[in-house]
Amino acid sequence: MEQNQAFTDTLFQAILERQQMFDSYLLPKMQEEFRISQSAAKTILTVLLKKGIIHDDPYKYDSKITDIAIPPDDGFTETEKPIVVGRRLSQYEAMLDYMNNYYQFTCDFLTTDRISKLVALNRTFTWESFSNTSSRVNTKGLADLLNNIRNSGDPLSIGITNDALTQLSRSSISITKTLKNLTDFHRERYKVAVRKMVMPGVVVDTAALEHGPSAALKDIKRSFAINMKEYPFYTELIEEILKEDYSPDHAVLQQELLARLAIAISGTSKQSMTESLKPVLMDGIRILGGIAPQIDEVTVKLAENQNLLLNVEKGFFQKFLQVLRKAFNIPEEDQEITIVTVDPVNQTSKRETIDFTKFIEDLKRRSRICTGFTVRGSAAYQKIELMDEPLILDLLTRQLAELSIQLKQCAGLDDYFKQAAPPEIKDRVRGIRVEISAIRTTIVKANQCRAEYASQVEEQQQLKKLGITNV
Repeated sequence: MEQNQAFTDTLFQAILERQQMFDSYLLPKMQEEFRISQSAAKTILTVLLKKGIIHDDPYKYDSKITDIAIPPDDGFTETEKPIVVGRRLSQYEAMLDYMNNYYQFTCDFLTTDRISKLVALNRTFTWESFSNTSSRVNTKGLADLLNNIRNSGDPLSIGITNDALTQLSRSSISITKTLKNLTDFHRERYKVAVRKMVMPGVVVDTAALEHGPSAALKDIKRSFAINMKEYPFYTELIEEILKEDYSPDHAVLQQELLARLAIAISGTSKQSMTESLKPVLMDGIRILGGIAPQIDEVTVKLAENQNLLLNVEKGFFQKFLQVLRKAFNIPEEDQEITIVTVDPVNQTSKRETIDFTKFIEDLKRRSRICTGFTVRGSAAYQKIELMDEPLILDLLTRQLAELSIQLKQCAGLDDYFKQAAPPEIKDRVRGIRVEISAIRTTIVKANQCRAEYASQVEEQQQLKKLGITNV
């Protein structure tokens, strides 16, 4: 009995250390992988929508998400494929978004029930074996749709989707491994709790165990009902305890269990001490790259609104001069517009004058830059990956600041066109509030990566001061 108590104490300490490793490193790392998955899934969704292969789900904004709901995996006809697969991909991305924003990535929060949901969500599409010959309905259907992009001859869209699929495959494999390890951890933590709270009140007849565990299980159930009545009784795990603590080869089994935990802890610690934080920043860069389609839409709408207003204001002579300018390649006159911008933080407003033509060109340039952020094989992305972390942090910070300024100016232009348009064309002015809202949401998510990086750097520095790690 004393020998088993010593083993239980040692095992309990190992479990505490393992939980600390999950909470401080493995689970935050898994959350990063889920964020990468969401960003990549959103990229694929955006490309499919932009190409007209699928259509936006008109009902997805009406449903309030309160918990993870796994997208269906039942069959569908060939004609239903674009609608059904598009809806399921959209649901998958929405579930990832909900989880990344509302789930706590800790051992206590991620119970076995929640782990089961994450496992099922991660298997909505089998990214690591993605093919149109897959036996899984959703995977095959999405692969079929993406073949339309591969056959389109558009190298940019092909590169973006291939890169997103690569990211999803890598993240899916990593997530699966962590969830399996977390499930094993919960099993061992449950067994430790039984050993500490239930087994002291049970006398196990080792001789009777040779004829089966039924007698011992009966006594353990009685003690369990008193000391752990709020927990379910898992016969399989109780039998593992009996084997590890009372079988003839219990000493070997106990040492093997401690060795598995020790290897997992020491190996992961070494990895976490040498792991670069660059992926956190690159995740922010990729997320920011996802706004390119929205910027393109904003650019088109603003340009159309300006042309609409100018055509109303211009008389015959001004239109004739415009034709001459185009005919002889004479530069257009500066189109200066005075707008009111509002700071979203303190709600202060100010008037400023912008050169509309230059502003539109700056937006187009921003879109090209952001597109390069999403394609792993692009020259821009590879150049950023070769940078040191402080330079990537500076780039991300600068891009976020510049984009925030441009977004305020876009909102100011939106208000200007709506107010300046005469009544006869007011209904033809195209608003950009939906795009602005989507871009702001993306900025917040990219900024979260920047804040997370800063937090982890500070944590590493504190650990260095305490001499806890050799980072």
